[in-house]
Amino acid sequence: MVDQRPLLSMKKTFFYNLFPSKVEEEACKVKNTPHVVTRELVEIRDLYPAPKIDLQNPWPIKKSIAHDEIVVGMLMIPLFEMFEYILRYWTLDTAKTLENDCSVCVDM
Repeated sequence: MVDQRPLLSMKKTFFYNLFPSKVEEEACKVKNTPHVVTRELVEIRDLYPAPKIDLQNPWPIKKSIAHDEIVVGMLMIPLFEMFEYILRYWTLDTAKTLENDCSVCVDM
């Protein structure tokens, strides 16, 4: 077996801004609008090692592609698997493109 350098990975997660700062709170009072909870995609150091990739079977996401996914041309991947097996190997800037409902082309 060939020695392989492990892939660098940083776990991505959403950071929710649940509580407004004093400035945001005062701005909401002036405008007479409620505080809107926002979320941001951030990188964190993972406490656990990244999932090991089996070179004999490198595809950890198993999914039967439905006919409508082929017709529409969109593959829906569950959120947990997306964060665990895909986004952790992307840069933060690349992962943030998905925040704005942008899609990524994938060969099927």
